[in-house]
Amino acid sequence: MEIVVHTHIGKKRTSNQDYADYFVSPGKQALLILCDGVGGNLAGDVASKKTTEFIGQHFLTLKDPLDLVQMKDWLQVIMSQVNQYISLEAQNNEDQHGMGTTLVLATQVEDQLLIAHVGDSRAYAYNNQGQLIRLTDDHSLVNELIRSGQITPEEGINHPRRNVVTQSIGQPVDLKTEVNNFSVEDLRLLLLCSDGLNTMVSDEEIQAIIQSTIDLSDLDYLADRLIEAANEAGGLDNITLILAKDFRISGEEECHD
Repeated sequence: MEIVVHTHIGKKRTSNQDYADYFVSPGKQALLILCDGVGGNLAGDVASKKTTEFIGQHFLTLKDPLDLVQMKDWLQVIMSQVNQYISLEAQNNEDQHGMGTTLVLATQVEDQLLIAHVGDSRAYAYNNQGQLIRLTDDHSLVNELIRSGQITPEEGINHPRRNVVTQSIGQPVDLKTEVNNFSVEDLRLLLLCSDGLNTMVSDEEIQAIIQSTIDLSDLDYLADRLIEAANEAGGLDNITLILAKDFRISGEEECHD
């Protein structure tokens, strides 16, 4: 599996609250993690980094590969554990009170891609037909209003509370976590991103940028183009993304630091 991680502070923020990384277990399974700190300047950067590192370090203790059921169970447990960990860190450190983060995870088990998320960071699949398909449903106030019919999707784009999430890591309550699986048979490219990308660049525009990148041979170039598009559209938030292709676990893979 080829994986790249890119992040940019954007044009308007004074700090980067996003954090992303990937890890490969001793059992040769890869886990992609992307977080976007919430709560303004309330240590969102701390929450996103600690969440990523907590999950990643636990993943690296998995000596044997997990099957689909085992991995789903592990993801559910680790998301609950990291939520409790960040919540306690926020309570016990005065300068971190109120910190939290979104979270989106991805891993491959056999011929299935597993996606777990909390908040409004997203996962997209780009298939062999050149279509971009969203794999996650935002845990956000705007999405709730759209679902209930109170506003239209078009009204949600510029809604004044479009950045409010209904779930995040660090809440002092149990999470309603989602873990879903999708076949990798038709998967050409996986994109995980913070909302600094998708609030600036529409799904249709993201698809067009991917389509215009000849044969997807250079993931770093594609990542730079996506970030550039978000900044050209205003760059109102931090922009972070993970791109992955070639969904075959290789014995040659090593952990990314």
